[in-house]
Formats: sequence, C-alpha cells, structure tokens
Amino acid sequence: MRKKVVLGFSGGVDSFFAASLLKRDYDVVPVFIRLGTFSDERRAKLSSELLNLKLNVIDASEDFKSYVMDYFIDYYKRGLTPNPCVVCNQKVKFRKLQEFADSRGIERIATGHYARVDFTERFKRRLIHRGRDRGKEQSYFLSMLNPDLLDRLLLPLGNFEKRTVVELSRKEGYPFSSESQDICFIDTTYYDFLRKFLKPEPGEIVLKDGTVLGRHPGILRFTIGQRKGLGIAYEKPLYVIALDPRRNRVIVGFKEDLMRGSIAMWKTVWHVPFEFIENFDNIHVQTRYRSRPVSVRSIKHLKKDVYRVELRSKVEAPAPGQVCAVYWKDVLLGGGEITAEEV
Repeated sequence: MRKKVVLGFSGGVDSFFAASLLKRDYDVVPVFIRLGTFSDERRAKLSSELLNLKLNVIDASEDFKSYVMDYFIDYYKRGLTPNPCVVCNQKVKFRKLQEFADSRGIERIATGHYARVDFTERFKRRLIHRGRDRGKEQSYFLSMLNPDLLDRLLLPLGNFEKRTVVELSRKEGYPFSSESQDICFIDTTYYDFLRKFLKPEPGEIVLKDGTVLGRHPGILRFTIGQRKGLGIAYEKPLYVIALDPRRNRVIVGFKEDLMRGSIAMWKTVWHVPFEFIENFDNIHVQTRYRSRPVSVRSIKHLKKDVYRVELRSKVEAPAPGQVCAVYWKDVLLGGGEITAEEV
C-alpha cells in the first residue's frame, strides 16, 4: 500500500506542482487552510480537481486572526516590524497540517515552499536547507518551525526553479496566472490596512539628540531603514533609525546609524541543540527575507530564549520584530525574533 502525505494546498501554481510531484510516490491528501474571507477556496478546489484529488478544507480563520492579523496590528502599534509569514507558518499553517495528519494517522506533511529537507550528516538528522532557486528560496520563512516537524516534512519544490514550476504546470493544464500577495490579508497598502484599526496621530520627526526637524502624519507610515517619504530637506540623506510610539516620535539619522555589529534575538527556536553549533565556523544570519546573509563571529546564550549574535561585518537596519534566521552553510539551524537589548 502506498503511503499518504498531507499537502498544504492553496491552489496556487506551487502547491499544484508539489501535488503533481508527490503523486508519483504517495497518495496525496490536499488540505486547504481557510484563513478568512480573502482565501481563494474556489481556485484550490478547481486545482485539486485537475489533479483528480479530493480537497479537504480546514477553517483556521479564528486562529489566523488571533495569531497573525492581531499580532501584525499590535506590532505596528508598538513601533515594531512584524513578520506575519513566519508567524503564520509557525502558529497556524503547519500546526493545522500536523493536527489534520495526526487525526488521520498520516506521517508525512508537505508544502510547496522553495526549500529542501535533507539528512544532514554533520547533525545526524533531517534539516531544512536553502532551495536551489536563490531568487525564490523560502527557507527563511521556516526558521521558527517546531523542530519535531522536520522528520515528517517533505518539500518537493526545493530542487526546482520557479520558472520551471510554472512551465511544467502549464503543460499539465494549470489555468491560473495570478500569484499570491506578499501579505495575503492586505490588498491595499500597509498604511491603508492599519488605519482601519489604529488611529494615526501626528507627531515629531527628530534627530537622535532630540532636535526637531519636522512633523509626521503618524508613525504607522514609517519603518526602520526607510529613506523616502520623510518630507524633510536636510544636508545629508536621512533614514528612519528608530520609532518611539510612547512619545509618538519618528527618530531619523544617517546611514551609519542604521549599521549594527550585533543582534539580540528572543523567542528563539533551534532545529538542533544550541550546544552543537555554539562554536561552529561558517555560521551566518539573515535578518530579512531579501537581505544579504552576514557572517557570524559568535552566538552567546544570555537567558531563557534570548541570544546575542556578534557579526563579522555590520548589517543594515535589523528591525526589532523581524526574524533573524541562522544558517550553517546552506543548512537552516533555526531563528528568533530580533529584539531590543533590554528584553
């Protein structure tokens, strides 16, 4: 008897092709996770029918609102930069897939992420690796998954380029052309979405010494590292270097003020025990999905789930609230949320 695999199935081209690949070796059980009224259930149903698969639907709308949307709004209110995709994977999508698989007695779980899961001889276990398509690879978004999932996880797209997936899916009759949005629950700008829930209050734009340079319409419009849209003429280019929601201030400075030689992270999840990697070479971190990896000098455990990462070169604008993913070569070791030192 062929083994079964539970596949997170959005109906997009990635999950469609993942299902097509998995069908060669498994009985695929596609699961659409309904996250709210913006979820395209119709497309998922039509895509599964093209593959002669029966779609299963899980309603995770309440969990998504609580763990992802409310978190997103709260973080902006507090002057932080959230990463809803990482949190959604950790607290909603993979959790729901695991619960569904366990209820059916199915061992394997799969998604259409562009990353790989391979046995890693150095650590004697299966770990997530970067995908082959470096322009698309998505291991960063899996950095805070429960490590217990890794022995069960299949990522069939990890060795494919996106363009190949699209071309081969078209040949199999996949009819849809639109891609998913960066943030699935936002179909306008971040600011337009946030002001439905938070009232923007005008305040001051200041240098880090407190010198007032101008006014802003609300800190919701600003993120760490932002240069454009400040509305200030100055002798040198200015960047947002911090947000102070308590005093409703946007703090600006120069590019050098954004550079950091160390990062503190908390809520850290390790896919291997920390003592196995504490003194490793070839460790690097990535502080945003599209950012350049930076080599690590050392990682020190401070307390509980808080760690300090000392870098070999400075990184630009590591924003509190964003995720710091940790790698050894191409192997994902885990990740945590970037935080202020005082946590």
